[in-house]
Amino acid sequence: MQTCEPRETVGTDGSKDRARVVVLGAGPAGMAAALRLAEAGLRSLVLDQARAPGGQIYRDLDQPQLDAAVMGKDYHRGRSLVGAFLDAARRGEIDYRPGTRVWWIEALDDALDDAHRLGVRGHDGISRELVAERLIIATGAMERGWPFPGWQLPGVMQAGAAQILMKQGALLTEGPPVLAGNGPLLYLLAWQYLNAGCPPRMILDTAPNLGLARTLRHPLRAWRARGYLAKGARMLAALRRAGVPIVRGVQSLAAEGDQRLTGVRYRRRGDSDEHKLKTDWLLTHMGVVPEPQLPQGLGIEHRWQEAQQAFVPDRRDDLSVRPGVWLAGDGGGIGGAVNAEREGRLAALAVLDDLMADPLDTTADAKGAAAPIPDADNRRAVARESAALRRRRRQDLSGRRLLDALFTPPADWVERQPGETLICRCEGVSRAQLKAALEAGPAGPNQLKAFTRCGMGPCQGRLCGTNVSRLMAREQGRDMDEVGYYRIRPPLTSITLGELALAPSDHLTTQSQ
Repeated sequence: MQTCEPRETVGTDGSKDRARVVVLGAGPAGMAAALRLAEAGLRSLVLDQARAPGGQIYRDLDQPQLDAAVMGKDYHRGRSLVGAFLDAARRGEIDYRPGTRVWWIEALDDALDDAHRLGVRGHDGISRELVAERLIIATGAMERGWPFPGWQLPGVMQAGAAQILMKQGALLTEGPPVLAGNGPLLYLLAWQYLNAGCPPRMILDTAPNLGLARTLRHPLRAWRARGYLAKGARMLAALRRAGVPIVRGVQSLAAEGDQRLTGVRYRRRGDSDEHKLKTDWLLTHMGVVPEPQLPQGLGIEHRWQEAQQAFVPDRRDDLSVRPGVWLAGDGGGIGGAVNAEREGRLAALAVLDDLMADPLDTTADAKGAAAPIPDADNRRAVARESAALRRRRRQDLSGRRLLDALFTPPADWVERQPGETLICRCEGVSRAQLKAALEAGPAGPNQLKAFTRCGMGPCQGRLCGTNVSRLMAREQGRDMDEVGYYRIRPPLTSITLGELALAPSDHLTTQSQ
């Protein structure tokens, strides 16, 4: 795999790189954006923390551990995209830097310059400063933090982590797992485990028994989502043929055990009896949400989306979130891999249009030479291509909204948990501790963090952030947009004190203010 070294190494003198277009993330959206820019003759700089492109959905597809019969066609359909991206990187059309983390980001303090400064930690462990003239954020989604008693026990794992083990090392749990929660990924994982010869012991579904009724209320959306629905029906049929029990309407869940998981307790909606099941493995899932750290850290406006039970960046039609910044893929709202590809191309087209609108732009590209946009890629052609992509996107997302309705997480799940349930696993903060702190009337999540240390651990609030905002909104009778989210500050990812000491001093001064 070819990687390109920086033109300048940032040292103690504060020297820095300057790139015309930087793409953050090499998932479907990031790869599609970089490829579309390359088609126009523009070489982008792609930074990704993974060792190989693909994002979560196409993780390790460049060297798959399991074949399509196990993982499914949706996983292997990304092979052409990953291959095209790597080929373009080898030809030098894309400057691809895997194993790279962005640990701070901010706008330049210049009213005439829309560029942004980034603190970048490379695979060599050295931090450098990079200036991005234009920035496409394609950092994707993450699994929702889903607290219940015992969710911190060894043996309890999120579905996404279980998929990573399958994709990276063809690893399964040692014995049939119990799956619990809600959402398409839960059933996809169950189906993949079945294909791999390890059928789940049981599926505990927390969705209310309203699926068919909700589908019939939206016939047009059902038609547009027919591909998703047919795929789900085939998976359910395969699981039923294999005799995998599916318990629906689960209202409460608890993991039991001392040093590690030994069993699960659950209760169904409308059932006073509590059921127990012995198991060594519990794989959980409650949907995915846009990855919050980098957009929130940049100060991008977010709004609460009730259908997805998540804070979503406020984007314009061209996917821009502020001058010089575009946000593509699931990081801007959950839409799936195909939509992420489409949004990646849309963001790239918006960047091309922005460049063509500025005839004085002769900024050097990542090779150090000026790279004007080819005449053939004129603004009218870009506008036509963008309009066609937006139409397809609207149609696909209309069908996707049906999935949001079918798999809406229970809005009151967190406040229904027993007081001893940990909400912040990193700092060991329980629901009862948060409720007690809320009685003091904190103004927002940041003040609650100061009272309890909730959100100060290694995950920096990724798992507890939305749940803390939800608890505060319920307890104080406020809406989610009013409550808001944690204020995210750098470092956005873990770095050593040595790296921090070598960081440019002007940045450290700015961030400490």
